Amino acid sequence: MGCKVSISQVDNILNYTVEEPTLTAEEEKALKSQVQLPQNSIEKINYYKEKMEKFGKLTCLMLDKNVEEIECSDVSKPLAVKIKGLGRAITNIKISRDETLNIFSKFIDSKNYKRLGKYIVIENDKFKAIIKVKDDINFNIIKSDSLYSESITELISEGYLNKYSTAYLWHIIENSGIIIINGNKRIARCLAYSLINLVYNKFNKIIVVGKSKTRKLDDLIVLNDVKNLDIIDYYNPDIVLFDYIDNDVIVKTLDLNTQNKGIIILSEFPDNITFLSSLSKSQLLSLSKLPTILVEIVRNYINIHELYSIRTKVRIRKVCKKGNMNKKEFSYSITLKNKINTNNLDLKVSIIENLTNNNILDKYEIREKVMKIGEKIEPEI
Repeated sequence: MGCKVSISQVDNILNYTVEEPTLTAEEEKALKSQVQLPQNSIEKINYYKEKMEKFGKLTCLMLDKNVEEIECSDVSKPLAVKIKGLGRAITNIKISRDETLNIFSKFIDSKNYKRLGKYIVIENDKFKAIIKVKDDINFNIIKSDSLYSESITELISEGYLNKYSTAYLWHIIENSGIIIINGNKRIARCLAYSLINLVYNKFNKIIVVGKSKTRKLDDLIVLNDVKNLDIIDYYNPDIVLFDYIDNDVIVKTLDLNTQNKGIIILSEFPDNITFLSSLSKSQLLSLSKLPTILVEIVRNYINIHELYSIRTKVRIRKVCKKGNMNKKEFSYSITLKNKINTNNLDLKVSIIENLTNNNILDKYEIREKVMKIGEKIEPEI
């Protein structure tokens, strides 16, 4: 990375301290010409090239893969960062108004730039930045990797879920349930792909269906802008993730789920009630006859509801509020879904405990850990 970073905690405040490298006279010359140098010198030179050509004082923060967000609330105060798995920390870096505008001016072009009143929005393949340019300047940068996080561990550490509510959703989708996720789009996508990672080792065919161009996923089948959803049948998938919702998706969901296919839907609705209000009576009744779970992400928490029916009367039951569920509620909620088996419940909780206790964030490591723990831990139920 070229720079040194140290993280410490003082009085319950997390500190992120950057120490930039010092260049020797020979390395200073190499910045301007091609000179053969050892590897550690090359790393330092590359760091300063990034600093001069792109990110200025933000360089170390942008290069550090553990930093997900950078926040400047006031140019008179040090920058804050969000560190993967640790949360918010205060840095030893301050940046002026002129330095801020100089950095972001390098990334503005007609394709990635929007002006919204007193704000400028820049979005590219590296980051999304929102900059307030009138009055007192401030900005927030979300790095692209964090926009597409796929770590269930992060959602738990940030308080969206606990081990039981996580295991509940995992068990539902693993047993061919339907999970419809409403609310915050970024967290919704993180939750959807996190659940995919938990079941990845068990299922060979997982399909993502997008209405427009969906980012490339090297380990999943991606179908973009599908005109006829019946093409999904050709792949005979175990699980289908719809990246949007419309009437055709609802119809296909009912069809696929009666074939014991697991379904995850990312809706455009802000909460569960708004989503339910958009459905016809027949759609509501059909979904209530299947193992359908509604998840809403509102503000900084997740609520989970179960859709069910008594004859022709559709009902909704609260499974958990603010992501909190205890063992009794967990077992009871699974038992209520009479089409869902109750095998391996404690095993799933044990796996999630292991992931969170060891702060495992990488999706490939999560998949590997799930597979290995499954071999070692015997289920209690």
